[in-house]
This record gives sequence, C-alpha cells and structure tokens, in this order.
Amino acid sequence: MTTGTQTTTFTIADVRKVVNNFGADYFMIAQSTGLRSRTEVEETIADLTLFADEGYLLAVVIILWDAQGNKIRARRYVVSRTAVGWRSDDPGGNNWPRTPNGRLQIIATLSDAWWELDENQQQSVKQRVGIIGGWSHTSTDTSFRDMNGTQDRQFASNGFGMQRWTYQ
Repeated sequence: MTTGTQTTTFTIADVRKVVNNFGADYFMIAQSTGLRSRTEVEETIADLTLFADEGYLLAVVIILWDAQGNKIRARRYVVSRTAVGWRSDDPGGNNWPRTPNGRLQIIATLSDAWWELDENQQQSVKQRVGIIGGWSHTSTDTSFRDMNGTQDRQFASNGFGMQRWTYQ
C-alpha cells in the first residue's frame, strides 16, 4: 500500500496571472457588448484580484441581460486551489452580442471567511488592500438551469486556477 500527500503551492504572482486571464475575457466581453467602460472593467478586475490575493474569491459570474431583463449569455469562473497539472488556455471566445440598453452584471462568490467578518472588519480589509467596489449580497439566480452550459477553458498557474463555464 502506498500513501502520500500532495502539497499545492502557488504564489500571489500565480493568482494574479490567472485573474488577469479572467480580466482579458471580461475586457473583450465589455467591448463587444458595449456595456462597460475600460475604467469600470479595470476597477472590477483590481477588486477581484485583491479578493483572490486574500483567499476570499471562490467564483466569478458574468451575466448579459437584454433590455427586457432576459438572460442572453452567462459565464462562470470557478476558482481552484488544486489546479496542479491543468493545461492553461488563452482567453478568447468572447464575441458576445452588442446589447443596447442591456446590462452586464458581475457577481463575485466570496468565501464564508469573508461573510463571517462583520461590516467593520470587511471595511478594514477593503481599506487595507484597496478594494473599492461595494460587493454586497445579491438575490440573482446563478444556477442557469434554463441555459445550456459547457466547460470550455481553464486558466492555471502552478496550483491556482479558474475553470470557465459558458451558458447560452
């Protein structure tokens, strides 16, 4: 009988490399839909990077809504801290439809450790690391039961990764 353990190690640089791949996707989606400015995208990516650096980020969801409030397309990026051996794909496949009067929603799923902090503690972390967005609870359904989903890319560096799912 063979026993052993596997240690997964990654650095802040690995985390940032992976989140930057997400960021490249988000930039392309924002441009193709016409629903976010470059500044808005940069601020969101900066916040998500800081949440990931601190170990709070579990997943990110992007939802494209049309002017009538219908989901057109969605993307889920699930964080893994055991991504050893993953191949790392390039960002791409982000030519989403231009959506006048639509909405592009970003939802970060944060760990229980984040939500167990009281409001003052959360504010203290935000100030310490430089998070600028509100990032409050949402009631948006992110199950995408009414859409077809495929796992289509992985972004990884050493043991840190994000697995990308696209819903249409």
